[in-house]
Amino acid sequence: MHKWDDASNTLLDCSVICSDNNDIYNLLDCLGNLIYVYEFKEEWDMVFELFKKTLKAFKEIRDEKGVITSYFNLGIIEKKRDKFEEATRYFKKGTNIAIESNYAESIIKGLSYVGEALFCLGRRREAQDQFLKALHIANEVKAENAILQLKVLLQSLGLSIDEILHELKKPRN
Repeated sequence: MHKWDDASNTLLDCSVICSDNNDIYNLLDCLGNLIYVYEFKEEWDMVFELFKKTLKAFKEIRDEKGVITSYFNLGIIEKKRDKFEEATRYFKKGTNIAIESNYAESIIKGLSYVGEALFCLGRRREAQDQFLKALHIANEVKAENAILQLKVLLQSLGLSIDEILHELKKPRN
């Protein structure tokens, strides 16, 4: 019905009730709906704060995938606001948790996010290294779509197919 202010007020009230009653799962539902409302309204400062609250809730229930996603979302918001150093920091935090949790798909995504933010900072070589790490993992887990996307991305950075293949043959830690 596009009554965004009424919806956000109701969801904020719901969030307070859930928080007061330690109802983390319903709190996360309320926060998710609030994020949707504020994204629609393009109020990025509020979206950022809501993602910080979801991060805290996911940490509390020890949901690694939720924590990873929250860090990535915080990085995406910072990237939208041209705060690339901060974006890189959030992307790295999410990627490190993905590595600790051994979530290959999230590791690939995180390395790609880090590479993109580094590229925006003018740190092309570091960005390229992140994309190569992601490609190496994508090859290991046979993530075909990621492999294609990363190869195209690396070629757009000036690497030839032969150079990419050479880099992939190098051992990675």
